[in-house]
Order: sequence, then structure tokens, then C-alpha cells
Amino acid sequence: MSLISMAWRNLANRKVQTIITILVVVIGVAVTLSIMMLSGGIKQGIVRASEPYGMIVGSKGSANQLVFNTIFLMDNPLANIDQAFYEKLSKDERVSLAVPFALGDNYRGFRVVGTDVSFFGLKGRPVDPPYFRLSSGRLFERSFEAIIGSDVARQTGLKLGDRFAGAHGVAAAAEPEEHAEHPYTVVGVLDAVSAPSDQGIYVSIDSYWIAHEHEEETADGATASAGAKNGSGSADADDKGSEAAHSENGEISGEHPVGGSDEENRGVTAALIKPKSYVGLLKLYQEINAGKDAQAVLPGQVLAKLFDMMGGGERVLRDVGYVVLGMAALTVALALYGSTVERRRTVAILRAIGAGRLSVMTIVLLESALVMVIGCALGTAAGYGLTELLTRYIGTQVSIAIPTAFEWEWLSFIGGVALLGIAAGLFPAFSAYRTETARYLNA
Repeated sequence: MSLISMAWRNLANRKVQTIITILVVVIGVAVTLSIMMLSGGIKQGIVRASEPYGMIVGSKGSANQLVFNTIFLMDNPLANIDQAFYEKLSKDERVSLAVPFALGDNYRGFRVVGTDVSFFGLKGRPVDPPYFRLSSGRLFERSFEAIIGSDVARQTGLKLGDRFAGAHGVAAAAEPEEHAEHPYTVVGVLDAVSAPSDQGIYVSIDSYWIAHEHEEETADGATASAGAKNGSGSADADDKGSEAAHSENGEISGEHPVGGSDEENRGVTAALIKPKSYVGLLKLYQEINAGKDAQAVLPGQVLAKLFDMMGGGERVLRDVGYVVLGMAALTVALALYGSTVERRRTVAILRAIGAGRLSVMTIVLLESALVMVIGCALGTAAGYGLTELLTRYIGTQVSIAIPTAFEWEWLSFIGGVALLGIAAGLFPAFSAYRTETARYLNA
């Protein structure tokens, strides 16, 4: 019988003890490996999601909040910046592209984003293809046409030609206050990119303005309407004018009273800026932040701070994982030492029939190696399974792709854990090596 067969039989004779020892190793490897995979994957996913966005300009406030509600469609949006400031910024000679971004409405919890068609031409690098691509339909061409993200289409069931009404606020409410007078029509569905944009609903910026200007007119004109019924007799004429202003499909005609003082109230939540040069970008960044109208944010700087904060939590979790691994190594050592003490008579008999000290020592080390190999293999599989579950959950919350591709760093980690466990068997192996044959031959 080979030494490895003898080692396997020894483990099989102590099934409960062996299974518990292997489980401790599996838990330690799975938890630590999952932490490593998630921390690296989340960083890559966040960087990937922010690729097409250049400098972001918004109203004064939290830079983190501006990045989160613009790129990740999370958190509450800041106040709008003036339309005049945005137009001046878009015409700046240092700016190659300025994309408007307006937030404030949602449909069943998915944010409605007011923008223009230039948004769908954004690229991570000049040589890259457009980051956002249509899987079906077309870009919006008229007011109240919408392009929906892949997650929106999948979770709401919306498809080309369907109509829906946006609601106030950036989160779903039990009793939403809808813009029922201005329904949107789905004209396009974005291809999935495993980014927060999959959970966005994109409409033309004028749709956003018209919807909100209309609600302001409704609120301000309630008293005037009542007065007209009492004295002026012009209520019917106003109703006819309103009907003429709207076509059956919700488009706004040129007679709609949007101009005048309403133009002054227009603005954008943020502007996505693509510069002509890096030097011009830095100068523009300094000028905007030195003024009082808005703030400029470079997503890379905000994300770097975010990664620093994540790093602290990651280190704590890794330390917990290392503690579990240390306990696993200690468990292996104690289990094998206890087994060796219990089997001293068996070891003495082996020695008496001709087994050398090195053979006895090798059997104990092989037991340790078998436990660690099985534990590390199962722990690796469990780690991938745990990571997959967590990435799916995270994806449902922020729709960020978290890659879990194999990296050599993980192989070295698993190998190091296995060697640590095998080394933990040295003490019980050495104890078996020193077992005195004559002392333990008697029962």
C-alpha cells in the first residue's frame, strides 16, 4: 500500500474531524478570495462606467454627489446651473463638446435624463467606437421621444412604440405625481453595456424643460383660471388655445407658450465637457471653480478618493480573511496533532514492522497536504460562487459590471494558503517522527 493511500485511509477513519477541518479551510479561502475579487472588480467596473465622461460641471455643492447622480444615476441631483452659463460654456473655444444633463423625474424608479443626441456619441477615447449603442430603434428626433436602457426595457417591459408618463422626483413613490399631460414614446433601446446607463431613460432636453415649465404654468395659473371663469369669460378661449398647442402624439407646436420669461428659468443639472486639449481643460477647470456660478469636477479625482475609502474597508475585510485562514492552519495542526497522539500505538506498530521514521513523518504531511488541497479547491469554487452572487446583487442596484476573470495574483494566494496548511502539519509530523516504538507497543 502506498503512503498516500495510507494517509487517505487515516483521514477517512476520522470523517467528522476531517470534514470540519476542510470546512474551516473552505470558508477561509472563499471569504478572502471573494474579497480580493470583488474589490478589484468593483474598481474596474467603476472605471469602466466612467470612461465616456469627461469633466463634469454642475452647481456648487458636493463633488461626490455631482459625480454619483450624473455618472451612476444615484443620489439626489444638485440644483440647476443657469442656461446662460451653460451656453457660454458650450461656446468656449477650449470646449469641443458640451452635453447637457437634466435630472428630476423618474419612471418606476428609473431616472429620466434630459440630454441631446450628442450624448450617444460619447467615447472613452477618440479612437474608440461610441460607448452607447442602440440595440433597436433610433435616436430621438422630436420632443417626448425616449430612449431606454436595457435594464429599463427588461424590468418594465417597455418596447418600441410604447408610451409612458414620467413622475416627479428621482425615486419611485407610492402615489407618484405624473406628467400625464406629456407622455413619452419609446423610439429606441440601448444595447447593454453593464453600466449605470442601462438603468436610464433618455429624452431630449427640451422635453424636460417643457414638462417642468408646464407644471409651473399650471401652478401659477390656477388662480387666474378661476378669475377668468368669474369675470373675463376667456376660459373657453384658453382651453382651445391649449388644444391647438398640443398634437395627438404629445408633440409641442410652435404656438405653445414656452418662450418669454420661461426661457430665463431653463437650466441644466450638469454639463459633460469634452475639451480640445488637456491644457485647456485644466485652465477651464480652475476658472470655473474660482467663480461662484458652478463647480467643475474631474471624475478621476473623485473616484480616486472613493477608492482610498474603499481601500480602508477592503484592508479590514482582508485582515478578517487572513485571521480565518490562520485559524484554518491552526485547526489543521491541532487536528493532525490530536490524530498523531491517538495513533501513537499504530505508529509504533508501523515502526516495528519496518516503516522508517521518514515514512511515518511523510504520511502525516500527506494528510495535511490532502486536507489543504481539497479545502483550497472547494474554497476556490465557493469563492467564485459567492462572488457571482454578490456581483449579481450589486448589478441590480447600480448596474456596474464587476469582472471576475482569473488573475495570477489569486493563484499565488491559493498556493500560499496551501503551503501554509501543509507547513502546519510539520509539528504533528515531527511528533510522529519522534514516537518511541518500544514505549507504545503495549496496549
